[in-house]
Amino acid sequence: MQALRRENLGILAGALLLGALTGALVGGTVADALFVSCLALGLLLALRHVAGATLRWRAARARAAEVAALRPGAVARAAVREERARLTADVQAVVRAAVVDMQDGARRAAGAWDAEPVAELRGIQRAGTAATSELRRMLGLLREPVEPAPAAAADADGARIRRAEVVLAALAAADVLVEAVIAHRTGWPEAAYMTPVAVGLTVLAALTVLGRRLASGASTLLLAALVTTGTLVGHSVVEGVWMLVTVGALGWACGAWERRLTWALAGPGMLALALVHKHAQARPENLFIALVILGVGLFTGLLVRVMRSRARRARRAVGAREAELGAASAAAVLAERLTVARELHDLVSGAVGVVVMQAGAAEVLLATDRAGGRRALDVVLTTCAHTLEELDRFLAAKDGAPGSAGHDLADLRGLVDRMRLAGLAVDLTMVGDAAAAMPTVYRVVQEALLNTLRHAPGARAAVEVAAAGGRVRVVVVDDGPGPGADASRGFGLVGLAERVQSDGGTLSTGTGPEGTGFRVDATLPLPADTRLPISPAPTWAPRTAAGAGRPAAGTGAP
Repeated sequence: MQALRRENLGILAGALLLGALTGALVGGTVADALFVSCLALGLLLALRHVAGATLRWRAARARAAEVAALRPGAVARAAVREERARLTADVQAVVRAAVVDMQDGARRAAGAWDAEPVAELRGIQRAGTAATSELRRMLGLLREPVEPAPAAAADADGARIRRAEVVLAALAAADVLVEAVIAHRTGWPEAAYMTPVAVGLTVLAALTVLGRRLASGASTLLLAALVTTGTLVGHSVVEGVWMLVTVGALGWACGAWERRLTWALAGPGMLALALVHKHAQARPENLFIALVILGVGLFTGLLVRVMRSRARRARRAVGAREAELGAASAAAVLAERLTVARELHDLVSGAVGVVVMQAGAAEVLLATDRAGGRRALDVVLTTCAHTLEELDRFLAAKDGAPGSAGHDLADLRGLVDRMRLAGLAVDLTMVGDAAAAMPTVYRVVQEALLNTLRHAPGARAAVEVAAAGGRVRVVVVDDGPGPGADASRGFGLVGLAERVQSDGGTLSTGTGPEGTGFRVDATLPLPADTRLPISPAPTWAPRTAAGAGRPAAGTGAP
């Protein structure tokens, strides 16, 4: 704003200097110098608008070229890197810190095992419960759809009479009255033309500048009508400095602002005819300057109109391209968020549940079976260490690559061993070579066994992985009570379905054979065919003695 004010002051000073120099060179009066200064001021202001519109068009064109050179893939990758960096920081600060806190608590409990580790074990359970709550909140946020960018607010400052128009109209009307008073008091020759009717019509003509933004074409036609009326009734509109304000401003507004080109040209055209008709009756020597004022205003306004139109086209191109790039980025970011949500659930959610359960078991066993309690605490330590290892591997991944994608058969067997240490009886059967699909196979087995451990304590699970015919089938069945009537799919099964589907496979979950237990059945494509038939899924009957004492409220769903 201050720069604009300094610029306007510079233009005003330049116009006054030009008027003074012209008056001195031609030997004119002060009035002549003032008129030249006003004329120069109007011209300089018009040229400033033309220069400003040209600069804005060039900037918009450069921006359009810059955006057009961007590629959706590169923009999407950059957005994914930024989102992953943000999510990594959140996971480090919240999730990983919670696992470290539980690990530290387990170490303190191990150090105080021969004394009284109850406080430490309870601290582990509290930390795990808080971590579970925070993790579910994060998973919910990650799965929320990305909010679209808010639409640009409509221009509330539309066509209306503004303060600038009021000031211009007041100055123009005041100039008419001042010139009339001076002419009569000093005996100017022009005083003969300044009748009360002529002055009144001239004031009305000067006031038409009020509509330069509201309806510039119609206001110019009204000015032409007033000029013609004055000529017809013998009281012609009086020339003066007001014409620089009103005629010049209306001509410029018609060229720059009038939305209908017909009106933009019709108004100045009719005004030019009215001025020709007027000056044909009296004072023809002033016709040239009057047409120059109108023509310069119209021409510079049209230049501004052209520059603004080009700038709008460039901005529309930018908007369309940015929308395309934004859609690509939003899709990539959403995919990344879903990936992070799945990995976080698979890496942390089940592990935290195991830690809380085993810490609680260790506390319960302190009084009756301290050796068994220590084994439960060892499970806590092992689970925390393994979780941190996998979490760090995932967080170290770049450009959205899954950091936990390296699971192999040894990892799968290690997973089964950890589940057994946590108290879950698991039978594992492998048929064929499923190494190519092992990362997803690992996640299917992990989610199914963790659900069994959490929701069907005391149940027995069977895992069968069979590869043949270009496919691998993973079936995990437990003999627990099965899903309850109010069971719902949690984040784990939802994410698992997304993972299997992204690999081109299918997933089905539900009640196990004979209406008991819970069954997870996934089929995944393999890159190469084999001739081995896919083994039938195992069928498990409910256990009798060993399974009779387990709770009946397990759901099998996360």
